Amino acid sequence: YGGGIIHVTDMDRIEISNLNRQFLFKKENVGHSKSVCATNAARLMNPEININTFETAVGPSTENIFDDEFWSSLDGVCNALDNVESRKYTDSKIVFHEKPLFESGTLGTKANCEIILPHLTRSYREYKDVVQEDSIPMCTLRNFPHVIDHCIEWSRAQFTEVFEDPPKDLNTLIKDKNLFFQTVAKEGSVVAQLEKLEHVKELYEKAISISFMNCIQMAFDRFVHQFRDRIKNLIHAFPEDSERTDPETGIKLGKFWSGSKRFPRPAEFNIDDPLHLEYLFTVSNLYANMYNLDPVRELDKFKDLVHAMNLRAKEWVPSTQSVKHIEAEVEAAVKKQNEATVPSNQEDLQQLQLLESYLKSVDVSSLKPLKPAQFEKDNDKNFHIDFITASSNMRAWNYEIKPASRHQCKMIAGKIVPALATTTAMITGVVQMELYKYLVGLPKYRYCCGYFHLGTADFQLFEPDPPLKAQEVYDVLEMANVKPIPAGFTIWDKVVVDKGDLTIKQFVDTFPSIHHGVIVLSLFPADLSEEEAKKGVQPLYLSFPIGSQKDLIARNLNTSLIKVYVELYGPLKSSGKKYIMLDGSFQGPDGDPVKIPAVQYVFRK
Repeated sequence: YGGGIIHVTDMDRIEISNLNRQFLFKKENVGHSKSVCATNAARLMNPEININTFETAVGPSTENIFDDEFWSSLDGVCNALDNVESRKYTDSKIVFHEKPLFESGTLGTKANCEIILPHLTRSYREYKDVVQEDSIPMCTLRNFPHVIDHCIEWSRAQFTEVFEDPPKDLNTLIKDKNLFFQTVAKEGSVVAQLEKLEHVKELYEKAISISFMNCIQMAFDRFVHQFRDRIKNLIHAFPEDSERTDPETGIKLGKFWSGSKRFPRPAEFNIDDPLHLEYLFTVSNLYANMYNLDPVRELDKFKDLVHAMNLRAKEWVPSTQSVKHIEAEVEAAVKKQNEATVPSNQEDLQQLQLLESYLKSVDVSSLKPLKPAQFEKDNDKNFHIDFITASSNMRAWNYEIKPASRHQCKMIAGKIVPALATTTAMITGVVQMELYKYLVGLPKYRYCCGYFHLGTADFQLFEPDPPLKAQEVYDVLEMANVKPIPAGFTIWDKVVVDKGDLTIKQFVDTFPSIHHGVIVLSLFPADLSEEEAKKGVQPLYLSFPIGSQKDLIARNLNTSLIKVYVELYGPLKSSGKKYIMLDGSFQGPDGDPVKIPAVQYVFRK
C-alpha cells in the first residue's frame, strides 16, 4: 500500500435524494452506510487503495474512538460536513494537533473552500465570523406562529426542553444534590427555578415505579397541556375581540389578532385522529427510552394499550402562571426584547421553597439514572424526527397552518444544507487542486481559498489570510492594558507544561520558569463542554481566595492537580487521556496583567 491510509467516516445512510449529487452511490445502495459504500466504490477504481472505514460521528461523544493518538497520526483532514458545529469541532482538533484542514461547503448554487495551514493561515473559527441564522422571536414561536417553520422550530425546542434537559437535571440530583441546587440557583428568576424543579419532581415521582403505561399517561398529559390548555390560556389572556393599546399612552391601536397573528383553536384528544395518536405514540416511546424501558413499535398494539387506559383529560381551569408567562412574552415582544421576564410573587417563592425542601428530603440513592435524548436526525428508529413531525403538525392544526411532511421537518429541524450536483462537482474539483498543492509541498502563497456563486457566475479565488495575532488591549475589569506574552501569539500556539504529575502548588511554582516568568493568579478548566460549563465552574486555584474558597484552595494546594480536576469536574473523557487544557488569569514579571496561549498540562507520558 505504500504506507499511507485514508480514514473515512460518515454515520448517515444513503437516501434516494443523495443520488443526484453524491456520485459514488447507486440506487441499490439506498439504505446502506455512506462510508462503507463510498469505500467500496473507491476500491473498484483502485483495488490497492488503503482505506479505514468508520460509521461514527466525529464529536465530543466519540473521543474514545477518535482520540488524541488518532488525530496525531493524521497528515491532514478534508471536511465535507453539513453543519457549523461539526466544522468548529473538527477545527478545534486540527488546531490543537497542528494539522492542515481542507474545508468546503455548499448552499444551493453557492460554494466555498478554505485552506487552513498550521501557523500559516487563520483557523476555520477565525477565518469567518460564522453567520448565525436569523432567530425567530421567542414570542412568535411560543404564542403566534404563522408559518410551518415556526411550528417546527418550536417542536425542536420542545424536544430539548422535555427529553434532553430535565433528565440531565434529575441525573445531577441523583449524583450530587448540592451541585443540583447550586445549578438551579443560577437560573436567575424564581419562575425559571420553579419550572426546573417542577420538571425534575415529575420525572422523579414517575421514576420510583415506572412502566410503559406511565409513559403513555405522561404523553397524554403533555398533549393536553400543549395543544388544549396552553391554547385556552392564550385565548383567556387575549380573547378574539382583544385590542392592542399603546403601553405609554393607552391609545387603542387596532385588533390584537391581526396581521400575522392567527387566532388559535384548542384540540381535544381523539384516539381515532391519526395525528393525535401519532403524537402520543412518539412521545410515549421517547419517555420509555428516557426511563430505559423497551419501546412499543407496533402502532396497533400501542392503540390497544391506549384504549385500555380510557384516558380522560381534567377539566380546563385558567392558569394564572401561564397567563403571566403569555402577557410577559407579549410585553417583551412589544419592547423588542427576545426574552421575557416573568414576574414572580410571594406564592411563587413559597412554592419554590416547598419544592426545594421536598427534593432535598427525597431518597434518590436507589434510582437508576435516566437516559437523556441526544437529537439525531438520521436514525429513523429513534422517534426523534417522528416527534418533530407529529408535534409540528399538531401545532400547525392549532393555528390552521398547512402541515409539513416528515422530510420537510427533517430538513428544517436537522438544519440540513441543500446541495446541487453542479455545485458539489465544482467545489470537489477545487479542493482536489488544493490537496495536490499540499502533497507537492508548495508555499502558502500558491494556495487559494474560494467563493463561488454559479447562479450569478461569480468566481473568486484569494490567498488565505495569516492567523490573527494577539494584541495588547485595555481590560475594563483590570483597568489596565493586558499584554500578550509572547507578543503576537496566535491560535496555533500553546504553553506546554510537561513535568509529570504535579500538585497544584508545584504547577504554580514551576509555571514562571516555563513561560517567560509569567505568574499564575487563577486556574480553571478550558476543555469543558458547554453543558458542563453551565453547571458552574469551580476554580482549581486562586491566588486571592475569598470566603469559603479559602479552605478549599488551601486544602487542594498540595494535592495532585489532575486528582482535583477529576474531583471537581468528573472523569476524563478517555481513560487514555494524557493531558488537560487549562485557562486562567496571569501576571507578567512586572506585575501587569497578561494573556497567554492555551495551556496544555501533560500529567503522564
